[in-house]
Amino acid sequence: MKRLIALLLASAVLAVTFCTAGCATPAPVSSAVRATTSLDDVAVCTLLGKVFVADGPDAEKAARDKTANLGGNVLLRKTDQVWNGNAYQCPAAGH
Repeated sequence: MKRLIALLLASAVLAVTFCTAGCATPAPVSSAVRATTSLDDVAVCTLLGKVFVADGPDAEKAARDKTANLGGNVLLRKTDQVWNGNAYQCPAAGH
């Protein structure tokens, strides 16, 4: 009987461990970051900080990630060719 209880307890611990590992993976927050080059788009927003990333194939993701890590939801890019810019927290648009 003790062996059965130990086996059930071990199974429960494994189940919780696997669920926690799988369920704890956060959704990418950078996907919610909007990029713009227009100052008008951030006129009513709060500036959070500068975003600097290296040029390359991952520049867009890195810039969006840094913006999200600063608490921002909009990245004001310097130009269409450069992903460096400023992170802003903007109010949600009303529909």
